[in-house]
Amino acid sequence: MDYFLFYEFKMKGIENKKDGFDGEVCVVVPPIVVKRNSSEKISGNFYITDIGYFPKAKFHFRQREKGCAQHILIHCVDGRGEVSIGTDLYQVHANEYILIPAHTAHAYRADYKNPWTIYWIHVNGRQASEIVNGIYKNVLIGKNVLVFGEEMKSIFEKMYTLLLKGYGREIMECISMTLPYFLSGYLHREIASNWKMETKGDIINSSILYLKTNFNTKISLKEIANNSNLSVSHFSKLFKMRTGYSPIEYLNHLKVQKACYMLQFSDSRISEISFDLGFEDQYYFSRLFKDHMGVSPSHYRNSVKMDEHIIH
Repeated sequence: MDYFLFYEFKMKGIENKKDGFDGEVCVVVPPIVVKRNSSEKISGNFYITDIGYFPKAKFHFRQREKGCAQHILIHCVDGRGEVSIGTDLYQVHANEYILIPAHTAHAYRADYKNPWTIYWIHVNGRQASEIVNGIYKNVLIGKNVLVFGEEMKSIFEKMYTLLLKGYGREIMECISMTLPYFLSGYLHREIASNWKMETKGDIINSSILYLKTNFNTKISLKEIANNSNLSVSHFSKLFKMRTGYSPIEYLNHLKVQKACYMLQFSDSRISEISFDLGFEDQYYFSRLFKDHMGVSPSHYRNSVKMDEHIIH
């Protein structure tokens, strides 16, 4: 840890303000509860040890030379502050967040003239590290700009309010299943903020929108790449890096998804569905469908109809 940075923090701010901030909210889960829940099958996967909201947190300062047992996420929604992680110093402004990995020496403080307003949370769990590492990578490459929108605020308040009710098994399990969704907004911020696919500024989002619009036609990889003004090889690499699938594989997923809907909610023959989805060969369509769904189109339709009959 760079102790010169610690010294600078102390010189610029007042160490460890103790008497709180006007309008703050804060819950600290007792260690005995944390220990019990960390070994549970569900709540041990993701859990919160501390959570809070500090408005205009003037003189806010913390120093942990040996780090913290949990990962710390701080989201600044107004003002600014400084965060030291190891030997690195970060300036954190409104609509920016910082992730401090567990067991990492750090210090942070609010700016004296324009103190930050922050939502913060301490998290851990058996499955937390993978998500946290991904969020930290976003910080390292400067992709830590994110508006703390109404949905994120609502989820945060839900977790906070649940903890105020106590630490029963049901509450802790509910938080354990809510927390990963909340963190996904930081890990995959492009998808989380543009889930309606309305913006076209992102090449991959635009390409997926293009595929959804043209999945019922016979379309080539070259045509998909041309829509993004990229070479086939470069586009394919970017697309698979983001989605985990090649563009054609992704397109086939969309076709099968639509086929399932048509088999369930229409009386169209399988040959008609195949044609409507851009397949010239019905048998190729049937093989593709079975590869994805594990059953033939006719078997899928019959099983769905049987399920509906049993329900009715």
